[in-house]
Amino acid sequence: MSTAHGVQGQEPTRAIWESVLAYAPGFLEFDRAMARQPGFQGAVAVNGELLGAFSGGYARLSPPEAMTDAHLFRVASHSKTFTATAVMLLRQDGKLSLEDPLEAWLTSLAGSDVGEVTVGELLSHSAGIIRDGTNADFWTLGRPFPDASEVLEIARRGKVLERNEHFKYSNIGYGLLGLVIEAAAGQSYADFVEARILTPLELTDTGPDLDARAPGLAAGYGPLALAGSNHALEDRTEIEHIATHALAAATGFYSTARDMATYFGSHLLGASPSVLGDDSKRRMQRQAEDSGTPGRGYGLGFIVQKVAGRLTFGHSGGYPGHITRSWAVPETGVVLSMLTNAVDGPATAWGEALFALAALAEAPVPDSWASVDPAVLRRFTGRFASLWDVVDIAELGGKLYWLAPGEAPKPEIARPLEYVDGTTLGSADPNGFAGYGEELSFDLDEHGAAAVRGPGGILFTRLADFRVPRVLQAPV
Repeated sequence: MSTAHGVQGQEPTRAIWESVLAYAPGFLEFDRAMARQPGFQGAVAVNGELLGAFSGGYARLSPPEAMTDAHLFRVASHSKTFTATAVMLLRQDGKLSLEDPLEAWLTSLAGSDVGEVTVGELLSHSAGIIRDGTNADFWTLGRPFPDASEVLEIARRGKVLERNEHFKYSNIGYGLLGLVIEAAAGQSYADFVEARILTPLELTDTGPDLDARAPGLAAGYGPLALAGSNHALEDRTEIEHIATHALAAATGFYSTARDMATYFGSHLLGASPSVLGDDSKRRMQRQAEDSGTPGRGYGLGFIVQKVAGRLTFGHSGGYPGHITRSWAVPETGVVLSMLTNAVDGPATAWGEALFALAALAEAPVPDSWASVDPAVLRRFTGRFASLWDVVDIAELGGKLYWLAPGEAPKPEIARPLEYVDGTTLGSADPNGFAGYGEELSFDLDEHGAAAVRGPGGILFTRLADFRVPRVLQAPV
């Protein structure tokens, strides 16, 4: 078992996230359908132990292919975390230093404007190097991704800012780090990553670039905004997967949410298995730069920011057709990875919504539920509809909440429902415009809650039983 931060709170944390995992797939699938997104995949681990993986929607729209937990995604800039890990491994081996200038390893850059940029500055995006070059049409499949010689040529003419002047995110910079790794390790970037990271951590569904596993990739799709005049899901443009060549170290990796949860869990302090020592992990996770976006910083290969009030490290990823995001929370040992297969995929928003659900699950159980059998609590749960809306009565952490499926809750104002009796709950919603002070009256049958009235007095019927005509006429 891991000794990472949060291990003493492992059982409560496990219970919280098991509760979230029981609700999350249906919560996300509703929003996926409403947003006309193709599909998603997610996974949660606590202190190195996978709690669960889930998926929804489609890995391919035509012919229809359901998304599974085994489909592969291009995790894009998650690649930078592997590159940073590789650099820190070479540093631990004594083969390079974070203070080494680029020209010490890439002699063709000697005397150029970027020759004195250090390895550490590249890792933290402090080098002032252009993001992708002046022609980045490889991101729109207008041309192939650059090879090593082109990356070097772009870098040679790619100074945009002075070193350490301002955070300047650079895929070219991480492409250069891939070349440094090859020079210091004496082997290809892919071979080094496979031998020193993927194999030791048993990341069997992860690789650094497009390869023989390509048939297992979920298809990637263009934005809904360009999906014809009706903006239908089936009219999204499918985007072919392509190799990223010398930018694999910046954006080429593929993986699954399960592998990502395992990988980021290995970066928690004290985690086992792990390929890095805690000193290297601390260096990577400590903020080195303020990104210029409030509350979002960068360490060495990691985005560092607070989510739901807790500090996290992780990364986002944007590849043509796939949008991804992963977080690790040192305080609790939780790792969450969310992967989506469209360029407008809401991986970040969906992941943050799950963190908000976890915050609801973490809240204290109201006194009114203290002596109520859990089976009674679960009889109230379900998805209900009226002409106005669809709502969930969801169990999170031994409490019930009135939630809008697919809509991120606001933990700072959300309150659990109160138990009144076997057919009645009370609203504790502090919003005086809503149901403050009112009760919810349930009709129960052998399957649980068939309908609920209120708060606000409107009848909501179990969604599976709800019917509404195409034209709703006024009562006579």
